[in-house]
Amino acid sequence: MDDAISHRRRDRTATRGLLLAAVAAVVVYVIGDVLASLRYDGYSYLDQAISELSAFGSPVRPLMVTVILIHNVLLLAFGIGVLRVAQRGSVRWIGILQIADFVIVGIPTHTFWAMSSRDMESGFNDVMHIALSGVFSMLVVAMLILSAVAYPGRFRLYALATTVTVIGFGIASSFAIRGLEQNDTPWAGALERINAYAYFAWLAILALTILRRDFRAARPEP
Repeated sequence: MDDAISHRRRDRTATRGLLLAAVAAVVVYVIGDVLASLRYDGYSYLDQAISELSAFGSPVRPLMVTVILIHNVLLLAFGIGVLRVAQRGSVRWIGILQIADFVIVGIPTHTFWAMSSRDMESGFNDVMHIALSGVFSMLVVAMLILSAVAYPGRFRLYALATTVTVIGFGIASSFAIRGLEQNDTPWAGALERINAYAYFAWLAILALTILRRDFRAARPEP
């Protein structure tokens, strides 16, 4: 009996750690974004896209790629944690899509298919980067909607508001970045960061919500 209780407690601790990995992923990315921006001489936090930090030719590419890889591995752990405690189909699909994001988008977007720096000629990598970024956006919106379905009340309103924010500022940033070849992208970085940070905030709150609701219901204290 003692061994069974000890095993259940270790299992609970591991699952809790997997769910909290989403919060760690957000912290890692935000710190990496700020640090890489400061170390990139001439980079504009307000006018340049986040992807330019990990672009081919960027002086801080090794740093930002490392940050993004750690970020995505932590989100993979979060997706696994979600699957371990999911009590309903909508939550389970969030876990599945989070894992799919890691496999399809998280790794290749900023490694094999990173964008080219502004002073470089664009190529097929830029086409793939845009395509994968579009897939990522669709996955994020799908997860936002699924979370709104899963958790009614204030969280649903929050998830829907985040969906509108992510879509709105995502569209705005896509228009702002169109002047990339002319090196004229005012507010592109600010618009994209509002989009990204709204998603990050939702991600952290979702993790805490799943921990409070599904985790406790699925794995009561032994």
